[in-house]
Amino acid sequence: MKDKYIIMADAKSPHTLKWVSELCKYFDLYVISLNGYDRQLLSYVGKEQIFVVNESVNVSGGNFKLLLKYFEIKKIVESIAPKYINAHYISSYGVLAALIKRVKPEIKLVQSAWGSDILVTPFESVIKRKVTEFALVNADLITSDSYYMSDKIIEISANRKIDTFPFGLEEIDLNEEIVKDKNLIFSNRALSENYNIMTVVEWFAKLHNEELRLVIANEGEQKEELKSLAKKLGVTTQIEFVGFLTKDDQDTLYKKAQYYISIPSSDSTAVSLLEAMSFGCYPIVSNLPANREWILDECNGSFFSEGMLLPEVEQNVSNINKNIINKKAIFSKSIKNYISRLEQ
Repeated sequence: MKDKYIIMADAKSPHTLKWVSELCKYFDLYVISLNGYDRQLLSYVGKEQIFVVNESVNVSGGNFKLLLKYFEIKKIVESIAPKYINAHYISSYGVLAALIKRVKPEIKLVQSAWGSDILVTPFESVIKRKVTEFALVNADLITSDSYYMSDKIIEISANRKIDTFPFGLEEIDLNEEIVKDKNLIFSNRALSENYNIMTVVEWFAKLHNEELRLVIANEGEQKEELKSLAKKLGVTTQIEFVGFLTKDDQDTLYKKAQYYISIPSSDSTAVSLLEAMSFGCYPIVSNLPANREWILDECNGSFFSEGMLLPEVEQNVSNINKNIINKKAIFSKSIKNYISRLEQ
């Protein structure tokens, strides 16, 4: 009989679905979500094992109203009687899970950090730092997707029970031939302040190369401002805003694009960076600690600077990046190692 395992997470998130798709192989899996669920979730768990407690969640913390849902969620947990609870996103689900752990100490608590819940939120106020520390201190194990973030977890909580691995990818075909468009640059980060898409557009315009094309995917509050900026800079015919993409459409662009650009001000290991590398793209990224775990400047990618020219790409870079991903970022392999750590 499989052990009972609860994931507390946004069940509409593709990252959550990725975890569910692997963990259902090992556990009797249940999902508690504050934001509904994607229908794809039913491919992995029965509807009777999905519990939706609707409440809006602010990813930047300050979710004090979530405490009103504590007793409802605690009752669900007690009815399931799991061996493990795995909360995803420390400043919301993680806090609720830690409160439950305090009254149900026999449950093993795994806290999974996603990025800004460790790298940004705890440093916004003393209260947010204390709340984050509470969630982390009560964890039996913490998962982190970069060694930089793992160091921050220790700084905040002194809890060193950390398993570090990226939100990785499916197995990739190392022998697949990919033909690149040397003039295509692809960006798919959110169109919001942290991701500096304005800077991307300004840099692209300064390249003064009419053969280049920039495809900007995703949505965000800066979309109309970005379109106006492209018009002002005279590059509207070279920049295409394509909005949210399906996985297949996004993979098609990864395959075509010679370059992938992602220059957030703050980030942990971005799944999109790993995806781009797996399709042999040449990454142009922020010089952030998490990115330095994957990119050697001017070898398999470049660190962005506003005055930089478009890098020349060596012929073997595509295979180098694909091999890095195959060795370090296949999610099924990481989850097997995680299960071993959990059982210990």
